[in-house]
Amino acid sequence: MKPTTRRFLSLFRPHVGGLILSTVLLIIAANIPAAIVVLIKLVLDDVLIKQRHGALMAMPFAVAGLYALSAGVNIGRGLLTKSIAFRVVERLRGQLLHQYLRLGVAYHQVTPTGEQVSRLANDVNNVQYAVSGFATAIQKPITLLGLLVAAFVFNPLLAGVAVCVLPLVAIPIDRFGRRLRASTRDSLANMAHLSAMAQELMVGIRVVQAFGAEGRVKARFEELNHEQFRLQLRAAAAQLIPGPVVELIAAVGVGAAIYVGGRQVFAGVITPGELIAFLVALGFMNDPLKGLSLIVSLWQRSVAAGDEVFRILDMQPAVADEGSQKLEGGPCSLAFEGVSFDYGDGPVVHDLSFEVAAGQVVALVGPSGAGKTTLANLVPRFYDPTQGQILLNGEPLPAWSLASLRRSMALVTQETFLFNDTVGGNIAFGRPSASQADIEAAALAANAHAFIRELPKGYDTRIDELGMRLSGGQRQRICIARAVLADAPILVLDEATSALDSESEALVQQALDRLMQNRTVLVIAHRLSTIRRADRIVVLEDGRMVESGKHLELLELGGVYARLHARQA
Repeated sequence: MKPTTRRFLSLFRPHVGGLILSTVLLIIAANIPAAIVVLIKLVLDDVLIKQRHGALMAMPFAVAGLYALSAGVNIGRGLLTKSIAFRVVERLRGQLLHQYLRLGVAYHQVTPTGEQVSRLANDVNNVQYAVSGFATAIQKPITLLGLLVAAFVFNPLLAGVAVCVLPLVAIPIDRFGRRLRASTRDSLANMAHLSAMAQELMVGIRVVQAFGAEGRVKARFEELNHEQFRLQLRAAAAQLIPGPVVELIAAVGVGAAIYVGGRQVFAGVITPGELIAFLVALGFMNDPLKGLSLIVSLWQRSVAAGDEVFRILDMQPAVADEGSQKLEGGPCSLAFEGVSFDYGDGPVVHDLSFEVAAGQVVALVGPSGAGKTTLANLVPRFYDPTQGQILLNGEPLPAWSLASLRRSMALVTQETFLFNDTVGGNIAFGRPSASQADIEAAALAANAHAFIRELPKGYDTRIDELGMRLSGGQRQRICIARAVLADAPILVLDEATSALDSESEALVQQALDRLMQNRTVLVIAHRLSTIRRADRIVVLEDGRMVESGKHLELLELGGVYARLHARQA
């Protein structure tokens, strides 16, 4: 059994009871067409020809009863099967989102957001075809088997003539099924690229319009869009063609049965009612025969989507969460011991060793590309060092559980990120249980309370996506308020003021000074004026530590730091 097939079957395991009931209903529904065939034969031979008026009066009720039973069974079975299908899709979509959250920064940096959203929506949605197709996979063959049994009971010779061509239907079903799987896989991959491009354009719409690039990006989008049309058309053809081809093959057998059956009626071997009932049985076979091709189509579409979904679910996070120790609060210290790191295209940090004592402020400075942000990403374990280790309170970072480790840290970066939520909701993101008084106190400490009160609904004002209606300084102060409310013992500041004007920088710096009190702080600063009071300044160049000391000591040294300071001054 193929791995994807096993994974699909495992999705059904929690719903065994519902599936058993659905199967019972399917068997009942599958045998109703055979019962109708028998009823037709009775009407023709035992009622009409023998003119049994009492039996004739009962026939309308028998027909109505059979169709009422069929309707009730099919509705109940359909709702039950769909409920199971939607429940499986719900669980699978939740598992995929959870996996996205587990995979961490490394995966998300190389995988476009639009592509991830497409997998979460389109691919998972296509998986439901395997689940909902389960009903078809059982009902159609059972119905076909029941009709074949009825046909052979009526007339073995005619049944043999009619079904001799049925093995040929496997050819178009198999050939077009494989084409459908390939086309669906390519279509889903293209849709992922299309979604990624659309998401990128929407986020970067100001840059697109500012450079007058609408026509160029539209042309690029149209190329992918037309490719999607072509792939979907190919998939649709692969799904639609097998049904008519199967009908054509079956028609050859039906035509032969009509000829042979007509000869038998002329010879008095069978009655006209038997021939008509037999032909009705063959006519009922048309739907389950086409259903076999539908089963293959649904399955191939599901497998194409499932292969990608399961591939993502099987990925292992780059950072393993195997630690068991938990921080109990209180002061924390950090120590870098021979830390090196390589993204895969050459080392960016080389053999760094330094300490950040509890309650100490250590700043990392240096030119762009020196490795400062990389070090900041190693502290909350967005990545693990390629060599060496980082210690927290004397224990290697992997010894701590990720949840405990990251709860002990607050991160404020240059790239502010706000959720499409209220101002209060954004501040309380790291501590959802915070009271309104706590939220306002955090905003006050972050120099944000005054401008928040002036918003249309104050703290209940909903921020648009990415918070673009706010200034850069306002967004940054909301992010600082979020860090204040988190009240973590370790603070990592990554260029938190470098993109701000002088007035905003002053307000943000005041907020940061309050935030840094009584905490262990790792500061990455481009503007050296913001880290003069640091307990220690580590100077990086080409990923190596070239100097270390206090502000005045480094100026007197006259090295890299002094040159950077003179250049900014």
